[in-house]
Amino acid sequence: MNNKFDQKNLWIGFIRVGQNSRNGVLGDADQAFTNVIGLAKNKADFRLQVKRVLKTLELQLLKLEDVELLEQRLSKQSVHKDILALVDGVKKDGQVAFDVFATFDEDDEE
Repeated sequence: MNNKFDQKNLWIGFIRVGQNSRNGVLGDADQAFTNVIGLAKNKADFRLQVKRVLKTLELQLLKLEDVELLEQRLSKQSVHKDILALVDGVKKDGQVAFDVFATFDEDDEE
């Protein structure tokens, strides 16, 4: 029997999210950005998984960028040890994992 992760690879990306309520997971902030890691078949599958998890957190995906295989990222640059810790968790449970959300208000972007 095949492992359910056989055809999936580790992907990494950078997301920007928003929330409609001032009392959601982002606290008293409109938006946030962070790194995200997940096991996926391709970029489209990765995006779908990220959106699905964000929905459970009542967050909307505003932007997903710099998406690539983690292996490719590591061949070009190092990543923070916190990201590597997220990778370990994703490998164990297959769930999308987010780094720390850096929150801000949309008006602060000037």
